[in-house]
Parts: sequence; C-alpha cells; structure tokens
Amino acid sequence: MQRETKRLLIHVAQKERWEAALTNALDFLKAGKGEEPQAIIVADADSVVRVKACDRKLFDRMKQFVLDGGRVYLCENSLKAFGIAKEGLADYMLTVPAAIMALYDFQKEGWVYVRP
Repeated sequence: MQRETKRLLIHVAQKERWEAALTNALDFLKAGKGEEPQAIIVADADSVVRVKACDRKLFDRMKQFVLDGGRVYLCENSLKAFGIAKEGLADYMLTVPAAIMALYDFQKEGWVYVRP
C-alpha cells in the first residue's frame, strides 16, 4: 500500500502572521518525520514587507524552514505594490506572479490550505 504524501499550503497575508505561519510549518514538518511531508508558504499583501524588514530571529526561522525542505513563495504583485525588488530577496525566497493564482493551483494539486 502506497502512503499518501502530506502536503501543507500555508497562506500568509498579514505581516504579523509570519511567526504563527512558521511555527505551524516547522511543527508540521517535524511531526511528519518518516512520512516525508511537504510544506510551502505563499505570502502576499503586506506580509511581503517583513522579508525586507525582517529581524534576525524571523530570518533564521524562515531559513530553517527551507533547510527542512519547505519553500517560501512571495507574490510579485505584492512585492511591486510595496516597492520591493525581487533581486534584493534572500536566495531561498521564490516568487509567483500572483498569489491568488498560486493558491488556487496548489489546492487543485491537492495541497491542504491553512491560514494562521
């Protein structure tokens, strides 16, 4: 019997929600050890400003999430709205043209949506 891969999609739409999102994401990956769970974060709206004005603790937790196998996607529309250049982002941050379309596509592929 083939085991189902658990895939978690976390949506961060407010700059204050990064800590909760990363706690959920890291806990999910840790709890699923041996099952190879997958987790991604899609960030849009004003949450993208935290990637530039990020304290060291948050930056380290984001990086740990990626090192543990997670992926962080930022909405290019939101980056543009807040005047943030993609070229200035940390190398582990990915982008999508529009978060709303990415959220739709990931859910259609079977990712379970959570918004902390």
